[in-house]
Formats: sequence, structure tokens, C-alpha cells
Amino acid sequence: MKYASVIVAGLVWVGAVGGVQAACQGTTILYQDGFERLQPTWGSETDFFRVVDNQLEVRPPSDTYYWSANSANLYDDIDMCVTMTTLAEGDPLESKAGLVFWYTDVNNFYVFELAPNGKASVWRRQRGKWLPQVEWRDAEGANQGDGAINELRVTTLGSQAIFYVNDQQFEKIEGTPPDNGQQIGIFAASPPDGVAAFGFDNLTVTKP
Repeated sequence: MKYASVIVAGLVWVGAVGGVQAACQGTTILYQDGFERLQPTWGSETDFFRVVDNQLEVRPPSDTYYWSANSANLYDDIDMCVTMTTLAEGDPLESKAGLVFWYTDVNNFYVFELAPNGKASVWRRQRGKWLPQVEWRDAEGANQGDGAINELRVTTLGSQAIFYVNDQQFEKIEGTPPDNGQQIGIFAASPPDGVAAFGFDNLTVTKP
């Protein structure tokens, strides 16, 4: 394995994208990023992680997944949302991207993922191992294919996390939030035989 912020070789698990403008429901904004430039709290810009045309473009190399946690704040309960565009889907079954939450460190966090085929899932990374929390299944209302735009939203309340695609609830789980506050972040993955690219914009974290 090799980590950038983090990049991991060898994608071993399989996994939309119309205009949407839903929003987080919290009234107090805790963090907001329109990606006019890459804020230092995201780390360093690279060829596959950079701001292009006022959105954060993530384009992992073939057969890798990548995530970056933002170090601006530690949060307790959050209502987080982002506008995600599929710029190049690659293989719609094995390309995916989404939101990182309940992040402690590179080996311990959760991620809500959406694939270009309109299916979503939730994963936990614990002690460096990937554990499925919600298996891949259709996300009602998800837009599909290249150029499609989806609004992803994650709300955490105590040990409960609730997931939405385009303001339609996908699922909710009981999990294990960090004891001393969570970081948030983004995630993307490319298939074994190609490169996927996703754009992120209007990332907002509010207090639920």
C-alpha cells in the first residue's frame, strides 16, 4: 500500500450524475468551500488532486482509490453536503466517489460512495481494513453517466449517520464516531482498466 493523502494501489472491492442544488439543513455554517483555490487544509495539489475551473477535481490513477481529509476543524454532529460531478466515469461499476466522515486517521474512518451507475454504498475503514456497512444498491433519484451531477449529503447525530442522494434518503446506520471529534473529507476511485474523474463543489458543513 502507498499513501499520498491517501492513495492505495490495488482496488479490491467494486463499487450519478442532471443538475441538482439541494443544501444542508443546518442553520449554522461550520465550514464552507467553493474551491476557488485549493485551501492548505486539503494538503498539496497534485496532478490527480487539484482545483480546476472552481471545482476540486480528483482523478486517481488506474486501479487506485484516493482520499483526502480536511484539517480545518474537528466536528461533533454535522450535516454535510457536496455537489459531485462525474467528469469521466471509466467503468461505471468500479468507479466511485463520495464523502468521508467520522475520520480519525488514515486507517480509521467511514465513507459514503456513489458510482456512475447510480448505486451507492457505505464503507468503514478500521485498522486499515475495509468493512462494508451498506452493500452496493440502487440510490433512488441518482443521476447516472458522464457529466451527471449529484448532491451527496451525510448527517451524523451521535452514533447515527444518515445518507442522502439528491435530497432522497438512501440509508442510515449506527456506527462508531471518534471520541474527540471528526474530520471530514472526499474520496474517489478509478477502475482497474481506466481513469475516472470526479469534480466536487459547494462543500458545506453545518450544525444539525
